[in-house]
Amino acid sequence: MRQARSIGRGIAAAALFASTMSVSAATNDAAAEPAVDVAPCATAIAEADDDRVIARCGALIDNGKTLHADRAKALVARAAAFARRDQIDHAIADDDAALKLDPGADLFNARGELHRRKGDRPRAVADFTAALRLNPQHEVARANNRALARELEQIGADMALKGRLKPPLK
Repeated sequence: MRQARSIGRGIAAAALFASTMSVSAATNDAAAEPAVDVAPCATAIAEADDDRVIARCGALIDNGKTLHADRAKALVARAAAFARRDQIDHAIADDDAALKLDPGADLFNARGELHRRKGDRPRAVADFTAALRLNPQHEVARANNRALARELEQIGADMALKGRLKPPLK
């Protein structure tokens, strides 16, 4: 279920990304600087081809002339592709970079989900909390935060029971 929701979110982000990417130059002198072509990245996202997303969006990310907004969107798309391949550390790194460019509740929630998948519960809680600070109505972050809290409570209860069930020391 979580995997399907993640894929669905990735496709929705891809559609939004493809529709909002701009062709731009890094300076005000657009005539002197060649425009950054975002089309290959947008096309790869629209085709839902993870290999191409990683390669083509990676080229866009590495291009120093890419606008911050386009770079952030490319980072989010590539992070989603890495997450679908279970390359969690790469996905988190891309989300970290995207958050520096454009922090938002959805992105904090997505990174929180990655930290949770990795087993880093403290960072997951911090990200879900950050998402809720930015958008208290963010239902997915709220649900993730509740589910993680229940998980932590269960772990604590299990640890307490295991401590009681140990044989007494002689």
